[in-house]
Amino acid sequence: MKKLYILLAIVILLIVYFLYIFKESKELVKIGFVGALTAKYSDLGNPMMNGIILAFEEEKYEINGKRIELIFKDDKKDEEVNRRIVNDFISQGIKIVMGNVTSSMSKISMSIINEHKDMFMISAASASNEFSGIDDQFFRVHVANNEQRFSTFTKYIKDNNFKKIYGIYDPGNITYSKDYLENFEKSFISHGGENFIKYAKTDENLDDLVSDINSSNPDLVLLCANSVDAARVVQYLRIKGIETQIASSEWGMTPAFIENTGKYSEGIIFNIDYDEDSKNEDFIQFSNNFKKKYNIEPSLYVSKGYELARVIIELLKMGDQIELKKNLLIKKEFKGLQDTIIFDKYGDVIRKFNTFKVINGKFEKVE
Repeated sequence: MKKLYILLAIVILLIVYFLYIFKESKELVKIGFVGALTAKYSDLGNPMMNGIILAFEEEKYEINGKRIELIFKDDKKDEEVNRRIVNDFISQGIKIVMGNVTSSMSKISMSIINEHKDMFMISAASASNEFSGIDDQFFRVHVANNEQRFSTFTKYIKDNNFKKIYGIYDPGNITYSKDYLENFEKSFISHGGENFIKYAKTDENLDDLVSDINSSNPDLVLLCANSVDAARVVQYLRIKGIETQIASSEWGMTPAFIENTGKYSEGIIFNIDYDEDSKNEDFIQFSNNFKKKYNIEPSLYVSKGYELARVIIELLKMGDQIELKKNLLIKKEFKGLQDTIIFDKYGDVIRKFNTFKVINGKFEKVE
């Protein structure tokens, strides 16, 4: 009997060993992420990372019998650090890169990745219109700052009789932020509006900014900055008695904006392709899964990260990792959490936007 137990134990050990060897022998697909995971832009990068992790956990890190390994790297908003990370990805044989979280850093990554036609780069947030209409290796699930993207927002601005607009942008991500203001202005003019009064920067002396706004007397102040800087500027303007209506790009629409701005967030307008109160069944399921894992509500950037990951997952199910671009252009349409993500031949997407206003400390949709 003792010999039988020993034999059984040996058999079990051999089974475990061969299962382990089989698992380790599966082809490995490495996917890189490069983005801001520290400092002020981490309010974009960390939520995206959490959304990406959730999506791949649902697949148990295995697609078509291939193991998936995610490699997350912090670009620290530093161009040289970013270059080293992307080149390291290439040296590891990584063909799929998720990133960056800012357009300025994506521009650096693209300059390297576009030299490698077997690579695929996709971003959840880089919205500069500078990247639009180009046949390259760069795709995104976020809408570019093109005229179509602003059509509903400029209509809202015009319908509410805002004529004189004063723009403020974050110079730390100028590829996106100034581009946002410039293309909003084009859309505004095409709908019968006027040229902006001025473009100012978030890093200017705030007392000078207050004085200039007072002398310019705009109907609307339009901000394009991260949630921390947007909150800082809004709070200071309100404390100094500026009562002008303020609107912000979707970049600033995070829980941190309301937390950092406090009562001064009331009445601020945002335009965004995301609704935290969406009744879409896929979004509700995603939201419940995310809350169960992280014990917090998902944000726009969690959602974008998750959607980006689901696009990659669907493409890997269609074929080899070096065929992602080809297969994306064949499929074109992907199921988003709140709408359909439709890619054009250049990897740009069309999505529906809604206008929100902070009412009683919450982002509420307005018509």
